[in-house]
Amino acid sequence: MRRSIPARLLGTAQLTRLAMAVGAVGDVWFTVLFSRGQEQYSFLPVYKLPIGITLFCTALVATGIFTFGASLNDLLDARHDSAFSPDRPIPSGRVKPATVGMVIAGALIAAILGAIPLGTGALILTLIVAGGVLFYNATGKHVPAIGVIVIGVMTALHMLIPNYEMTFTLPIWLTMSHMVTITLAIHILERKRPYLSRRSYVFILIGYAIWSTVILLVGWMQGQDAGWWPKSSSPLGVIWPILVVALFAWVARRKITGVSTQSGAEKLARYGAMWQCLYGAAWLVAVGIYDGALLLGILAFLGFTGMTLIKEVGSLITAPPQYRI
Repeated sequence: MRRSIPARLLGTAQLTRLAMAVGAVGDVWFTVLFSRGQEQYSFLPVYKLPIGITLFCTALVATGIFTFGASLNDLLDARHDSAFSPDRPIPSGRVKPATVGMVIAGALIAAILGAIPLGTGALILTLIVAGGVLFYNATGKHVPAIGVIVIGVMTALHMLIPNYEMTFTLPIWLTMSHMVTITLAIHILERKRPYLSRRSYVFILIGYAIWSTVILLVGWMQGQDAGWWPKSSSPLGVIWPILVVALFAWVARRKITGVSTQSGAEKLARYGAMWQCLYGAAWLVAVGIYDGALLLGILAFLGFTGMTLIKEVGSLITAPPQYRI
């Protein structure tokens, strides 16, 4: 049966999870906005390029990598989804596998093109992150003790694409921690296989501890003045990210209580993506970059609105209401 244009467009949006890419964009935009306020990074393209071009290029990189990963995941899981999630875009027929292949290739090319103006370091990191995403989808997600850590580490490296020399690595560590927690929680809520054993939890904990140490020490050691906090800002500003973390814990608990595990996992992923922008906004407030914080706050609002619209419109297109006379 031939699908309508709205149904096909909806299928593509669901396939790429495009609205949820707002979290990835927020991560790199935080790095851009922070770096442009620090003269020590004046030699980098992220500092020299006009702000509009920089934001566009980094958004293209972030969206490209996210779309690449989301589409690749659905393509590789098509057979599994046909049995357990027949409403997904590929099993339902809203998107053809050939179209998915073109989306995957196009998204990767877009990410690479977006990274080129940002310099050689950004391009290399983009390729490394894309390779990590490929590894996760092909192998890592089938070994959750590895996959959970890979997602967190790739998110951290992704934040460094605009500025691979950034010494303020506390925000990068927090985002990595956020992604590890979200990925682990979704795996548990959806009861994905293979199930996590005690050994898996130990492995995840050790991997998280190792990479946390690496991220924090790199930031400490490569700066001109050792430390994790910008010298020009008050350390008391850390209260803002702490409050945002506490707020997310409260919201997440409310959203997953009293609902099915599938619905809880979906809400956790949706709110988790928006919160990546709010973390960036909180860190920018902490260091006194208020206009950048406002931009990320607006991005979070637009992203959450887009996610909600796709969800609601999707239910109307795939299962339109019927009336009895």
